Amino acid sequence: MSATDVARVLTKLQNLSSARTEKVLSLIEDLAELEALEDAQDLKEAREALAEIQFEAAATMPYEQFRRELERGR
Repeated sequence: MSATDVARVLTKLQNLSSARTEKVLSLIEDLAELEALEDAQDLKEAREALAEIQFEAAATMPYEQFRRELERGR
């Protein structure tokens, strides 16, 4: 949000009644809290995905090593 947008919003808030302003500010706070919860959930899911990728990577072996092991088994 640019400084111009903020100034425009503040001007509009000043023109509202106190009760209406409180409702608008309450909605803004609720939206900010919801966004924070969504961000936390996104971070949790990203960490889980990274852990899964690291686990899968640890369970794999390079192709050359795999090929050598296959050749030994012949």
